[in-house]
Amino acid sequence: MIPWLHNLDEMDAAFLYYSFDSSTVFGSTLVNLGTGGSAYNGRMVNNPRISTTDKRAGTSAIAFTASSSQHVKIPAFTTGNSGLTFAFWFKFVNTLNTARIFDFGNGVSAENIMVWRYETGDLSMQIYYSALVANEPGALRMFVNDGVWRHVVWVMEVGDTWKVYLNGVLIRSLSHVYPNPINRVLNYLGKSNWAGDPYLNGAIDEFYMFFTPLSAYEVLTLYRAGESRYAVATVLHSPAFRPLRV
Repeated sequence: MIPWLHNLDEMDAAFLYYSFDSSTVFGSTLVNLGTGGSAYNGRMVNNPRISTTDKRAGTSAIAFTASSSQHVKIPAFTTGNSGLTFAFWFKFVNTLNTARIFDFGNGVSAENIMVWRYETGDLSMQIYYSALVANEPGALRMFVNDGVWRHVVWVMEVGDTWKVYLNGVLIRSLSHVYPNPINRVLNYLGKSNWAGDPYLNGAIDEFYMFFTPLSAYEVLTLYRAGESRYAVATVLHSPAFRPLRV
């Protein structure tokens, strides 16, 4: 067992976990390996490609072609008051401005939680909270529309703190509002809730949503898992992946 992935009984489970491994794809169904179970299986729309050659962890990743309006639809879910974490590998390939990595909400400017391509070629992280908007444009402070795989983790703590990690390292700690704990019914990977926005041109691997704020060590665990492919295959490919709590 790898030292930083030991003692699985002490780990917090991801509610959503899409590995995009070919063994978890059945037709247009994308199996949720998280604790939410099969009720939260994703539905692939317009045939996004499961690539076994262009991937970052495990056996494959999901690749989207914007011109084909490819995306993934995720069933409705309710967030709580215990914190949130989103973690994923992504790659932009000539991705247009405002294209989404994900957009979870109830329509246009309706309780959205989303990550999208900012005008500078960086990422923007944004939530709509009732009539308020919290936005962090240029969240990574770098150009990322360059075809390179990167690992990003967005942690939202109940005390109105956002933390942004890039490749396992904390790069931003921000004061922003925590999202409303409500049901969100229009949830997409690679697609916006705004009809005029472009679709994602790029790829995603190992997408997680936790109903807890991950610690710095847990974030590093996820990143190292992506760096150690055999660890992903033997440890993380599980319905109850749980990063180590320290």
